[in-house]
Amino acid sequence: MPAAPPAWAWASQPQPTQTVETEPLEYHRLLRGAQGYKWWKPLLVVLIAAGIYIVLSIIISVIWFAIMAVGNPDLFTSSDATAMSQTLVDQLALDTQNPLSVFMNLLTIALMIPSVILAMLVMGMRPVGRVWSVATRIRWGALGRFTGIAVLGVVVMNVTGTLLEMLFSLAVPVEAVAPAVSKDFDGNAALLSFVFVLILVPIQATAEEVVFRGLFMQVLGSWLKNPWFAILIPTVAFAGAHIYDMWGLAAVGFMGLTAAWLTWRTGGLEAAIAIHVINNIAAFGVMASGIGGSTAQTESAGGPGSLIGEVIGLSLFTWLVVRSFKKRGYGRTRIDLLRVPVAPLQAQPLQ
Repeated sequence: MPAAPPAWAWASQPQPTQTVETEPLEYHRLLRGAQGYKWWKPLLVVLIAAGIYIVLSIIISVIWFAIMAVGNPDLFTSSDATAMSQTLVDQLALDTQNPLSVFMNLLTIALMIPSVILAMLVMGMRPVGRVWSVATRIRWGALGRFTGIAVLGVVVMNVTGTLLEMLFSLAVPVEAVAPAVSKDFDGNAALLSFVFVLILVPIQATAEEVVFRGLFMQVLGSWLKNPWFAILIPTVAFAGAHIYDMWGLAAVGFMGLTAAWLTWRTGGLEAAIAIHVINNIAAFGVMASGIGGSTAQTESAGGPGSLIGEVIGLSLFTWLVVRSFKKRGYGRTRIDLLRVPVAPLQAQPLQ
């Protein structure tokens, strides 16, 4: 007769599990569909992503300083600390007359993408493609269509804003008008900068969307079901990450609000990426040309006319995107399959 199993043998037996479906999850709730979700895991994803980004940024900064030192050997050996600091600030400032600054600034922002993806992998938030859309990938057809709509929206935005600014400036004295491009303008530097813009802005703008409309929305959405928390809080953070005056901050805020709402409404980042990329390429194009009187990023970002133009252009963009989204029948929710332990059967009392 075989011996009875030891009393602890039950502990080595695998616990039975079953596959269950989640409820239909909107974009901002997608992290709750990850296997093994716990409320604290999204918070750790943010912290780990921030840590990875800091490390990568330090590496890029070291390379950047090394390149600057090669081009200007006296940059870090000057005895005048004030002059050296000002030179460094000038070199690091985003100026289209300094192609290296454009390249390195955009590349540094682009590091947000691998930082977020790696953090999600570390915390087991698989598939990591959930940060792109409810389809767990970039829906390229939607991105292409939304990009075409974004071109129209940005054209309307800028033409309307320019006309309104001209109208509003009729009462402004001539000396208050922005100066023409500097006579020291370097066309070759501007062209090279714009080449870098065309290459890197799609990645840079996408990276900002992955963080502000992707990770931040999904982290907040994993805790708070109402989508407006996930829409409004990252919008404020996005506006606060810019250095513009009140008109510029209002414009950036409205851009962020539009991108966040469309991300929730369409179940993915495609519309937000499209409008961000096209808007940034247009803005950098103006900077590179020097038409606005400055080739560098400044605190001034237009006035009330530009803001009204942006509202009109983005409203048109939003209407056309929603119309296209409905017509194409893209989904805006996702159902995940999770393995969960089987609840033990409860003994029934004898009758």
